[in-house]
Amino acid sequence: MAFSEFHIAETQMPIMEKRRRNPSRKFCRFMKSCCWSKFQSPQHYLKRKENRDEDPDPDPEEDIEEQEPNISSLPDDLLMECLARLSRSSIHPSMLVSHRFCKVLKSPSYYELRRIVGRLESLLFVFGGAGTGLKSAVYCKSNGGWGAGLLFNTDSIQGNEWYLDYHSADNSLLYAQSAILNQQIFILAAIPCPISGNGDCTIVYDAWTMSLTRRAPMLCPRKKFACCVISNRIYVAGGALINDSTRAAIVDAEEYIPELDVWKPIANMPRKRYGCLGAAVNGIFYVIGGLKFGNMNGLSMQPYAYVGSMDSFDPKTNTWLKTKALPNGGCVIACTVVGSCIYMLSSHAVELSFWKYVTDTDSWTRIKKPPIPSPLRMDNVLKFNCVTMGSLVYIIQVGGSIDDLLRRSGRNARGLKEGLVLIYDTKLQEWQRGPDLPYVQNGAACAVVEC
Repeated sequence: MAFSEFHIAETQMPIMEKRRRNPSRKFCRFMKSCCWSKFQSPQHYLKRKENRDEDPDPDPEEDIEEQEPNISSLPDDLLMECLARLSRSSIHPSMLVSHRFCKVLKSPSYYELRRIVGRLESLLFVFGGAGTGLKSAVYCKSNGGWGAGLLFNTDSIQGNEWYLDYHSADNSLLYAQSAILNQQIFILAAIPCPISGNGDCTIVYDAWTMSLTRRAPMLCPRKKFACCVISNRIYVAGGALINDSTRAAIVDAEEYIPELDVWKPIANMPRKRYGCLGAAVNGIFYVIGGLKFGNMNGLSMQPYAYVGSMDSFDPKTNTWLKTKALPNGGCVIACTVVGSCIYMLSSHAVELSFWKYVTDTDSWTRIKKPPIPSPLRMDNVLKFNCVTMGSLVYIIQVGGSIDDLLRRSGRNARGLKEGLVLIYDTKLQEWQRGPDLPYVQNGAACAVVEC
């Protein structure tokens, strides 16, 4: 339907039907009573006091009738029920109404209530990579399209000049990993511009307020590491020291406590992994794949080898469980979780494979691979990321051009340039192509936020 036809149909729609489709309109008037209730003049209150002094037997119900009810007079639980129906764009302005509103809207209980009443919406953020600063692209599932912009509002720079320390640095988020806590994205391993004098830190992006804050950096500044979230705690493991050009893998692991803004060490991994991936299922932290660390041989680094296994960590006991072998024989380059299953995309030098690991039964299944031409020499040119939205797995190309690789091998291009987005329906077990990224961020991180 064209926009003009939709507008005509909307204007001719019966009033009750409009209200049924947009219940927030009814709430809007109730909300305004908090801020725009009718205030009486001082003379009105002086006259009421004189009348009360003259009347020996005042009627208490008279004052009750003159008081105008407003949303602020509601108890916290009912106030939260009302505010849970707000649109996402109205949450931030509502935080400015009063300290009480701000406290309610920032509470974890409010977020959970929005989830229960079905007011959360999935947004896919793509940010970081080489030469992008704090640029980002956002995909809205309900709209089915991408938007491009920044992770901060330019009007908010005053008083937050540190934003520019990261935005002006081309590789500030080159090694960044994301961890999601409610409506917030914790961007780990953010590196500012060298001349700023600031060290690396954790940046928190709030999808409701569209603002950035700084948090404590990891105890061990690292790159190419695995991370996940379990019970509102962030866990990281493996990788290599961020300034180590030899890329020697480490076994150090850490836990982050958001309410204290504190990182603390946990038990080390049983083996070293560089470029490993992280996933969390049923309270277990899985560290998947990666590369074995190399040794210096003269002036050259010995070749890396794939780590064909997966370690798992139990935070309750602070112990690493028995290592499990990967059945695919390739290098796991992306993974995501749907329910109790981990979906893994693996590279076999000239082709890709797609696997499902069922954690409940400890079983593997090779499933229909993505519709990408093969044989196609992957090398380290093509880069992919994996995220979950509902029961859908999104595979996002964040580096390289498939058409360029096809032409180099003497084949015709197939319209698969940069920023390819493929969607796998885990219920129908079918692939479809999604809208391409508006621009490619080489090595970018991806995160899905329910907000």
